[in-house]
Amino acid sequence: MARHDGSLRRADDVSVAWDLPVSLASGIEVCAEDENGVLLFDTDSGKYFQLGRSSRLLIPRLRESVSPHELSQEISDRFQVPLTRAEETVSRFLSELRGLGVLDVEPAPERRRGRLTRALADIPMPRLVLLRNTSAPGAPRSRAPLRPLTRNALLAVLALVTALSVTMAALAVTHRTGTGSLGLATALLPIVLVLHLAVHELGHYLACRYYGVVVREVGIAFFFWVLPRPYVDRSHAYRLPGRAALLVITLAGPVVDVVNGGIAGVIALTASDPGVRVLAAAVANALLLALLHNLNPFMPSDGLHALEAATGHHAFRRRAITYLLTRDRRTVTGAWLRRLYVGYGVLALGYLGVLVLLVGRLFTAVGG
Repeated sequence: MARHDGSLRRADDVSVAWDLPVSLASGIEVCAEDENGVLLFDTDSGKYFQLGRSSRLLIPRLRESVSPHELSQEISDRFQVPLTRAEETVSRFLSELRGLGVLDVEPAPERRRGRLTRALADIPMPRLVLLRNTSAPGAPRSRAPLRPLTRNALLAVLALVTALSVTMAALAVTHRTGTGSLGLATALLPIVLVLHLAVHELGHYLACRYYGVVVREVGIAFFFWVLPRPYVDRSHAYRLPGRAALLVITLAGPVVDVVNGGIAGVIALTASDPGVRVLAAAVANALLLALLHNLNPFMPSDGLHALEAATGHHAFRRRAITYLLTRDRRTVTGAWLRRLYVGYGVLALGYLGVLVLLVGRLFTAVGG
């Protein structure tokens, strides 16, 4: 049971009471420990939390109650570092865990900047669940790694298909000007896009099943309460060992975007019916837009998940936004990580600029 304000410091302090025992909250499962850190799973919310390498030392002690003071003293004695330095490390680590809600201490009240950070990091996205699988995650299916020759051949084919598909879609978009508006076919565009999104999520689903990952939910999410799109909850894929399998599952959807965009581009360039050409070009434009959205790490997208899978930094977007808004160096250890967060912010803003241009072009295609 979570403790209340009486066991905490000042209400505006993010640190837990220094002399009172603290532990992981009930329902928090330690599901993986490796050289990259510790993976926690909240059985109540279904959320995963990836912690850094230092957590391998601290999390085992939090499985049973221990006070921050005792934890700091143990670290100071074990590594022969000053107690004040150990206290800073423990305080920063416990404050982060408290903010994630994985301790048996209630999260600290949010300040104005904290509310702004959460608003930017958490896109409003209510979900309509169509199918739910409540079975235990279980152990992922072990797959033998591909031989280098086979892997390189597959990557070469994928790169070639991607290049050809993007080229066809881009040619269709740039050569459609002057062929007329969609007219009555405008009503078909959202139907085609919804069908595409369903196939996109099917790609994620099939990749999950290939690796034996339990899909928790299938349904429809509403971005900003309005924009509907199918979704597949593949969060149990975080249990997969290594990064390659998680990266494959994440990129299965964008591969569908690329292939379907190329097909739409070919139809737009070769169809004899003008209405079909215009509709196919609008679809190609929309799929290029969807591809850029899915690769934009500024949004909760496949690009963000691929970045997390490749770097091993889960919750990358939230951590980057928190740092960029607060500039609090205590929450980010290492100059290289701070530079990565800054570069991430700059590139994300660049993606947003490109998206704005493509949105304008899409409206032009629909309206004539």
